[in-house]
Amino acid sequence: MVIFHWFLTFTGTNDESGTWYGFWSGFGGSIPDFLLLGTIAAVYKRNKCQSCRRLVLKGGLGKVQGTHYETCRRHTTTADHDSLKEKHKKLHPEMHEHLNKGVQ
Repeated sequence: MVIFHWFLTFTGTNDESGTWYGFWSGFGGSIPDFLLLGTIAAVYKRNKCQSCRRLVLKGGLGKVQGTHYETCRRHTTTADHDSLKEKHKKLHPEMHEHLNKGVQ
């Protein structure tokens, strides 16, 4: 019972100062902060160059043929794309085979 009361006090839901007041003033007030951090992480993961991990605008990324990788305009050379294809082939062999069916 003591642990349960501690948990209610920690989260602010034990109604000591009014219905849900403690929750939204403390623990629940941090929910938007966690959502914002999650959004920033998702945007970074979706919009990064596979070569240099640099954050770029989506319009600036070029697709590497035969992979799910995308690169920034600095890494659009054939040599960069060939090295990424080899990396993709080693890291994701089944996906690489699926994406390159019928491609020589």
